Amino acid sequence: MQVLLGACCKARTGAWLLALSRGGVQSRAEDAQASTSGGSAPPLTDEVAQVSNDDEDKAGTSRAGGRPPLLSREDLITYTVAIGISYLIRAVVAEPRFIPSLSMFPTYDVGDRLVAEKITYRFVRPPGVGDVVIFHPREGAVAKPEWYEDDVFIKRIVAKDGDTVEVHDGRLYVNGRPRYEPYLQEPPRYTMPAITVPAGHVFVMGDNRNNSYDSHLWGPLPVENIVGRAMFNYWPPQHVGPLADFTDVGALETPPAAPALVGDAALVSWIRTLEF
Repeated sequence: MQVLLGACCKARTGAWLLALSRGGVQSRAEDAQASTSGGSAPPLTDEVAQVSNDDEDKAGTSRAGGRPPLLSREDLITYTVAIGISYLIRAVVAEPRFIPSLSMFPTYDVGDRLVAEKITYRFVRPPGVGDVVIFHPREGAVAKPEWYEDDVFIKRIVAKDGDTVEVHDGRLYVNGRPRYEPYLQEPPRYTMPAITVPAGHVFVMGDNRNNSYDSHLWGPLPVENIVGRAMFNYWPPQHVGPLADFTDVGALETPPAAPALVGDAALVSWIRTLEF
């Protein structure tokens, strides 16, 4: 009996050891198979996945050139609005201009810069005598109009529609009355027969009468050709300020008063103003 019990115990112990050894072998085989097949990595957390995505984006940016775009959408909108506003102001309110010739000397010299406003003639009043205006030359005034497609002339209005204009004896006459113009460089050395300014036109002349290509050569100017009125000088620095106002026709038709007798030079200067 004891022999039989001992044999059974030995058999059970052997079976247990055999099963344990097989399980160990199987576990080692599974580990070996997982290591050889690569297995499955533990899942990434959200933070690790985000960092990985950021790295991929940086790598993509680096491959695309490594630099951000030159202009963002907001920049493009800002520049577009700014350019649009500047063009609107230039077309409706005012625009800068420079003087290319001596036709308006001494009021303007070559290189002077001014601001021409466009509000007055649109909403306040029509162009008037004494105004300095910038305008497109009338048809036939220049030999090749394409030269002046983007350019304008600058002159002073000396007569409006219905006025009769003539030049003789070194002076401008409007409706038979002489004009005393303190802004002239020198008296005109030419004569011009009487011309009546038609409706919708003005008569313009340069302050440097003997060196000005103006209405005395090509006739009255259509009001629709006027771009704006010179109102403010901003260059050179010593001439910065508003343009002198000579729109009082009555003052232009009144001879200047005689100066106080302070010397022969003052008297001679006054006599000269009366001679031209």
